[in-house]
Amino acid sequence: MVHKKFQKQELSKKYFTLEDAERLIPQINKILRRTITLDKALDLLSSIEIEVYDEDYDNLRRVTKLNKEFHRLSYEFYANIDKMEELGCVIVDLEIGVIDFYSNYNGKDIFLCWKLGEKSIKYWHDLGGCYMGRKPLMDLRKTSQ
Repeated sequence: MVHKKFQKQELSKKYFTLEDAERLIPQINKILRRTITLDKALDLLSSIEIEVYDEDYDNLRRVTKLNKEFHRLSYEFYANIDKMEELGCVIVDLEIGVIDFYSNYNGKDIFLCWKLGEKSIKYWHDLGGCYMGRKPLMDLRKTSQ
C-alpha cells in the first residue's frame, strides 16, 4: 500500500516568495497529477491476487508481468515524490493534492498552501497548522498594517 499522507520533513528547508512558489505551480501541477494517477494504478495492481499452482506457467507469467509493472510504476511514483521535494515542496496530502511551500512573512516562518485545481496560491497557515486551518493571503496583509 502506498502512503497517501506525508509527514512534513525537516530535511533542508527551501524558502519561497509567493511569486517564486507560483512560478512552480504549472510544473508541480503536472508532476502531482501524474503521481496521483500512479498512486491509483499502484493501489489497483496491489489489489490483484492470482494464485499460482505447480506448472501453472500462464498464471506465473501474469504474476511476473504484474510485478514488473508494479515495480516500474513504483519507481516512477517515488521519483516524482523526490522531484517535488527537491523543488522545495512539502507534500502534505497526495490524495487531495495539497502542497505547502516554506515562506517567511515579517520574520515568521509560515507555509504557503496550494491545492491541486487552484490556479494560484491564495492561502497560508502556520508551520504547526494544517490544510483545514489555512487562511487567505489577504489576512497576512492585514496583520502587517
